[in-house]
Amino acid sequence: MAQIVFIDTGVILDYLENRNAAVKSILEQLLYLHKNGRVVLATSVFNIAETIDKEFDIHFGGWGLTQKMSFDEISRMRRDRRLFAEVSGRNKSRVQKNVDRFASQNEITVFSLPPEAQQYEQLYNLIYRYQLQSQDALIVAAALANKATYFLSNDLELVRKTRDVLDGYNLRDEGSLDAFRRTVLQAI
Repeated sequence: MAQIVFIDTGVILDYLENRNAAVKSILEQLLYLHKNGRVVLATSVFNIAETIDKEFDIHFGGWGLTQKMSFDEISRMRRDRRLFAEVSGRNKSRVQKNVDRFASQNEITVFSLPPEAQQYEQLYNLIYRYQLQSQDALIVAAALANKATYFLSNDLELVRKTRDVLDGYNLRDEGSLDAFRRTVLQAI
């Protein structure tokens, strides 16, 4: 069976928004390997939801900057539900197309949690023992339940907290990124 490379939200956003060239390059290499059946690229339904949410925030922030608003003003205006809905409505098809293009067209496997009772015990441990926030606990539980081989994130704290249960790499850290290239990409 092929190795499963699980992609966290920040990595997806780096790819979609061209935020980090090194991370985008790694993901492009993984997409090539995925399309050739050498790895399985996966994420979770929780990451997809978070990506959609963050994409709307990014577009709202971009709109605020075009209006010459300060970051404080943008943050304040973000709480105006009607305004946020109006700006988001103008970007809805773009956000949907970007997320669909990434997940569907690349045939990314999207995990959820199996409905088995032991998953609640795992969630309890992830929240209590590892002190993860609920969203991160759901994401890590989905990766663990589906036996992800590698966990790629931009969240140093998440990678550090879960290092005894996940083989995680913080792709925003140059040393971790290089380690992933050397130990994983070259071996695939």
